[in-house]
Amino acid sequence: MTPPDLQLPDDVETLKAMVLAMADKAARTDALESEVADLKARNADADERIERLTQILKAFDRARFGRRSEKLGPSGIDDEQQAFVFEEIETGIAAI
Repeated sequence: MTPPDLQLPDDVETLKAMVLAMADKAARTDALESEVADLKARNADADERIERLTQILKAFDRARFGRRSEKLGPSGIDDEQQAFVFEEIETGIAAI
């Protein structure tokens, strides 16, 4: 089905060129759609990492500054736990 106002050439070579151009355009469109899907997946992974790091930071802040932190000692958490939190954050940021 062609629109009534579409004028197609009678020359076979010109028609072949048009078909090849359409096929090329379709291939580029498919490649771009694939790239968009890949980027969406990577974005979702990054969002999950950001959420995980945010939760780690919130837990760290609660342990360090929460109401019970005074009972746990001067810093609320030990150096090993603090190092773990910062290592997780560094790893997460590097992955993003």
